[in-house]
Amino acid sequence: MTRPNPVRNLLIPLLVVCSALASCGSSDTVPLQPVDDNPFRVHAIGGDASLEVVTWNLHNFPNDSGSDEIALVAQAIAGMGADVVALQEIANSNRFPELMEQLPDWSSYQAVSDNYQNLAYVWLDSTVSVTRVSELFTNDYRPLPRSPLVLEITWQGHDVVLINNHLKCCGDGVLDRDDTDDEENRRWVACQMMEEWIATEHPDDAVILLGDLNDHLTDSAQHNVFAPFLDRPESYRFADMAVATGPPAGWSWGPAQSHLDHLLVTDELFAALTADGAACYTLRIDNVMDGQFRNLVSDHLPVGLVLPGAALP
Repeated sequence: MTRPNPVRNLLIPLLVVCSALASCGSSDTVPLQPVDDNPFRVHAIGGDASLEVVTWNLHNFPNDSGSDEIALVAQAIAGMGADVVALQEIANSNRFPELMEQLPDWSSYQAVSDNYQNLAYVWLDSTVSVTRVSELFTNDYRPLPRSPLVLEITWQGHDVVLINNHLKCCGDGVLDRDDTDDEENRRWVACQMMEEWIATEHPDDAVILLGDLNDHLTDSAQHNVFAPFLDRPESYRFADMAVATGPPAGWSWGPAQSHLDHLLVTDELFAALTADGAACYTLRIDNVMDGQFRNLVSDHLPVGLVLPGAALP
């Protein structure tokens, strides 16, 4: 596939600390300078022969922590080298077009049903054709405070259904199946609804459910909100299970060292998930910014999935 040209003339923090610069003075802002290349490209995933999908929570985007946040996000998206990026927490939908102005080789869609922390997609025009976009369960706020956003795409002749989610946050780690106000219960019910929808509407299609699912894959069976999927291993598999069971350095949410951003695939994609060249991992794009990432961009890191095209259905 043809990759987009680097985003030019965007601003990024210099990868130095303030005390190392004689001209820095007492300012709390890291100096900025124009660059001609994209430093985030060191974390590009996949290649021409694979479908790459990323999920990324942008943390109340734009959070106005710095005037260059939108430019940084644009650089990061362009630098990842993915075909599709599913985004969560678009807090100011009116400013989302500013991001797309800096991604001329990409198209986008953001949810219309929500007024806060919207979901969105961006995709590379040269590799992805979108056949349909829809929102699910728009009147089911209790289990699904953000209506799942479905993107049906064609990539190199392969049809894939993507379902972007941002489940209810918080809780005490204890799933009370009798309390509909329990945060874990709300996520558990949401997973039940999504599993039933996939099984009914796309029983034979390649489906990727992804997003900030706000819970741990590694919880005990009694308290695991993902049981509706984990109890059906013949039909579903979490592509990032190895990340969840691996060291904290590979986890996606920094403040509490947790892994909350997941990618689930249906059995139609099992062969691709285990093929040579397949991968799923957290993109440590924070190390490009010398400790400034959480302050200027997000408390979540993106998680990427690489599926070799030759193994896709």
